[in-house]
Amino acid sequence: MTTSISRKLLMPALLAAFVAPLSLAASASPDHPSRPGEHREDLRQEAFERAGIDQQTRDELKDAREDYRNAMKDLRDEHRQQVDEILGEDGKAALEKARQQMHEEYRAEQQQAREARIEALFDEWELSESTREALAKQRDDFRSEAEALKAQEFENPEERRQAWKDLMQSQHEALSEHLSEQQIKELGDALRPEGHGPGKPHDHGHGPKHPEPMDG
Repeated sequence: MTTSISRKLLMPALLAAFVAPLSLAASASPDHPSRPGEHREDLRQEAFERAGIDQQTRDELKDAREDYRNAMKDLRDEHRQQVDEILGEDGKAALEKARQQMHEEYRAEQQQAREARIEALFDEWELSESTREALAKQRDDFRSEAEALKAQEFENPEERRQAWKDLMQSQHEALSEHLSEQQIKELGDALRPEGHGPGKPHDHGHGPKHPEPMDG
């Protein structure tokens, strides 16, 4: 078993690199459709048209992309097989259990830190107990409505976006009964994971970082 990439597999990877920026352009489009693959292909073909690339070259690039994807899939499968052989069933089970424990500990730490930030804000604002209880109830209600919305089926993406927009607007109006606009903004910052507030580094919407995999 070998983990090296042969010259035959490397060439499609290099060719595919020329086409990769088109995929990035598609994902950045504000009119991103529900089937992004089709939109990426439309952008790719438009770029080919503008560049004057003939059909034969397009077909060769398409084959190169397919070869690249297949090669990377084979490498991932090979790596996973090696990891499984090294760890064995007991090792895999132990590693998965450790990962789950670390994930739960991480989430608990984040929750505690978030609650501490919120409590510090409430103390700074000198909110009464009745106001704190009202805000806590509003947050619980929002969570319940958000969970229900996540499980709800919609006829189209626009309907889903509007439903979430309405929920956020309703939450903002409820908070406005107890907090100023500046306080609402500060509360929103406190609810974010540490390091994800305005002006701080973030990970482009993928959430907080979890412990790195320990299987290489």
